[in-house]
Amino acid sequence: MESIGVSTACESVVMLMFREEKPPDEELKAWQFWHSRQHSVKQRILDADTKNSTGIIGQIDEITHNAIAFYWNPLESPAKVNIAVQCLSTDFSNQKGVKGLPLHLQIDTFDDFRESATPYHRGYCQIKVFCDKGAERKTRDEERRAAKRKLNNAAGGDGSVTFPGRKKLDEMFHLPCDRSEFYSMSDLLKPPILFTPSDDVEKVTSMDLAFYTSPNSIAEDPNGSGLERRDTDSTESSSTYTPPPKRMKTFPADRVLLYARQESEETFQPLHIHPPTLAGLARGIENKYKLSASNIKNIYKKSKKGIIIQVDDDIVKHYSNEDVCLIEVTKVDEELCDVTLVEA
Repeated sequence: MESIGVSTACESVVMLMFREEKPPDEELKAWQFWHSRQHSVKQRILDADTKNSTGIIGQIDEITHNAIAFYWNPLESPAKVNIAVQCLSTDFSNQKGVKGLPLHLQIDTFDDFRESATPYHRGYCQIKVFCDKGAERKTRDEERRAAKRKLNNAAGGDGSVTFPGRKKLDEMFHLPCDRSEFYSMSDLLKPPILFTPSDDVEKVTSMDLAFYTSPNSIAEDPNGSGLERRDTDSTESSSTYTPPPKRMKTFPADRVLLYARQESEETFQPLHIHPPTLAGLARGIENKYKLSASNIKNIYKKSKKGIIIQVDDDIVKHYSNEDVCLIEVTKVDEELCDVTLVEA
């Protein structure tokens, strides 16, 4: 990624999108269909290789299954990020021989990190992903078609195509190149569809999925800006599933919602982790239970098997929206205390 003219460190979000514009619920159904055929619920759509990436600041953040984010400084050097697309263009149908769906790699770059920010720049590049044999077959077919058109051109004598309706060869194909160009997109307000499935297999199979999408701050405005404000709920209208799918829920990409309660409480309370880090969890506990984050010495997680783990940023990232837990507070001394999240 070359420098784009901003004067400070910026954030770029790389996303895999569908080339053919679809309604948001159809895009999510397509991603969910792909995900339901994978061996693991943790299988990602888009992966990144941090070790072989250069020019980035810190780590690459896997914000959703089809998106990654990283920081870089365009004044210092270009950013080069190695990515791997884990889905094929033909993975979105059970039928064999179906034409693969073209996909887009889209990169949104921000120089303003406020929630209401609009991308400074949005670029895209069309890709098609095939398995090795499929790619070889596609290449052979294109070579045969190109050779046939060359013969037709030669028969014309003056280089023109002899059959009506045929275009010249150089209009149909471009020369092979080492890298594809990213084109600038003028629409910076359209929210991308970012997909994160539920970790619960039962929820996955029943189509009760949690996904992240960029936001509309006003329900009547379909062109909300930014990547991380809360979207309005959308309702599944399809009747192709039995039982009918539940209403899909949208959650901001920068927070996780837990349901928590202490032993003395009769009902669960919403506990927002913003951002989804250890510090964000401590602030969420502080806001909900009036327990100063500076007085929390350690935060632990206790599994259903009784295993106690000290919580860090990686543990927090594994929490899913609407997970349920009990909160236990243990005094360490007059000021400090330990907090344990017990799986319910």
